[in-house]
Amino acid sequence: MVQRVVATFISMMISLAMLFSITRCESVTERCRCRKNLATEVEYIISPYDQIMQSVGIESGIDWRLLSAIAHTESNFRADAVSNQGAMGLMQIMPHIGEHFGLTAEELVVPLNNIRTAAALLEEINSMIKVPNSASVEDSMSLVLASYNGGLGHVADARRLARAHGADMNSWEDVAHYLALKSEPEYYQHEVVSYGKFTGSRQTIAYVRNVMKRYRRYCTIAEPMTIEEFCEAQCPIHSLQNLI
Repeated sequence: MVQRVVATFISMMISLAMLFSITRCESVTERCRCRKNLATEVEYIISPYDQIMQSVGIESGIDWRLLSAIAHTESNFRADAVSNQGAMGLMQIMPHIGEHFGLTAEELVVPLNNIRTAAALLEEINSMIKVPNSASVEDSMSLVLASYNGGLGHVADARRLARAHGADMNSWEDVAHYLALKSEPEYYQHEVVSYGKFTGSRQTIAYVRNVMKRYRRYCTIAEPMTIEEFCEAQCPIHSLQNLI
């Protein structure tokens, strides 16, 4: 009798857990509803935003550890951070970028929205700069990060300058060199330059270096995440089944 009651109770718990994991295809977070309902504390490896980073990473195809490295560099994981220029949230998104993706300033400060917007922007940048597959992954990532921080136009100018001077426009080392030279008239007045003088190269080059360094570090302490692993981490179904 006792065994039957226990079995019934466990069956009910499994049903409840499965109810929390019913899917809505709008997002990975919604596909894994239970979110450790039986846990008293949420553990994390990189930051308290690990689960959101993993969810957005799966949605976008961007490594969640890279998103985390950007958040650390941008805001030190402060969701309420606002820069002097008005950039907001974990990923320091400007309000006009939020508007571009259909978000108000109030919506943009919500961590999930902020991270999703950053991922969407990174995807948009990647599709626009069109780095060939022959370029290294590190060069591709660095060019996207530089555009995220310094602006697509200035990085595009630096790439064109690199090509005009016989350098590799898909090498971050070469592009960084010409990005730094864009503060000099000889270069920012060159016929291939469309966006004029750039005085923020030191900051952008340091930004790329810092994000990549932290990303490499995060890759040593945290694993990539698949949707199956994410859902299993969120839902207690498997552990409950082991009790039957």
